[in-house]
Amino acid sequence: MNTHPRRAARTPRITGRTPRITGLVCAGLVCAGLAACGSPPPPAFNPGGPASTVPATPVAQSSGPGSVVMPPFGKNARIVMTGYLPKDAEMARAVVADKDYELAFLYAEYTGGQSQDWAAYVNRTMEIQVRSRLAKPDVTTESFKGTIRIFAMRVIRDPVVPGNLDVSACFDNAKAVNTSLQSGAVLPGQAPSNDNYYRFTDQLAKSSSGQWQVVSNYPIVYYPQAKECKP
Repeated sequence: MNTHPRRAARTPRITGRTPRITGLVCAGLVCAGLAACGSPPPPAFNPGGPASTVPATPVAQSSGPGSVVMPPFGKNARIVMTGYLPKDAEMARAVVADKDYELAFLYAEYTGGQSQDWAAYVNRTMEIQVRSRLAKPDVTTESFKGTIRIFAMRVIRDPVVPGNLDVSACFDNAKAVNTSLQSGAVLPGQAPSNDNYYRFTDQLAKSSSGQWQVVSNYPIVYYPQAKECKP
């Protein structure tokens, strides 16, 4: 997904597709780690508080079939993920993979780009683009707090690429704000707007091992065009 305009985690996604994302890849490859080329490494992250010597915690395990892998967000951040699952078993697996990707990406933004668990849910093309975006200073120096809602999810067969599926959902970050990763202070200039409400669409394809992966994004549709996305 995305957060920005009043930006808590994500903004307009990149083509190829993904949140608070657009990017610079160093010499065609990402620099070591997630830091931008020549930049110092980001401070260690302590979920729920200012930076400390505590490293980012690993992603938690899924609690059972059909359930998502919820990352260990701190008490200052709440991600409300829809429980939607289609009856078709293959579509349901794709939906769970997309939910896991969206949650893992948000956690990467929450930790200032330090968590890399999102990479398990994307193909190589998407990985390069996402790493590029997560290496930017507006990610590596920031976190967010508050509540983000992902709801009104649906899945359809991609109208262009046979075998691929499109998973879309509404994203609402009106009750979340970006913060300084180092101090935890709320960053200035974050006025609420219609851009806090939008519908995103991820395109998924099966990997050679049979796993569903996010391979691209369609353009975001903001409120009021996405009327269903604003309560």
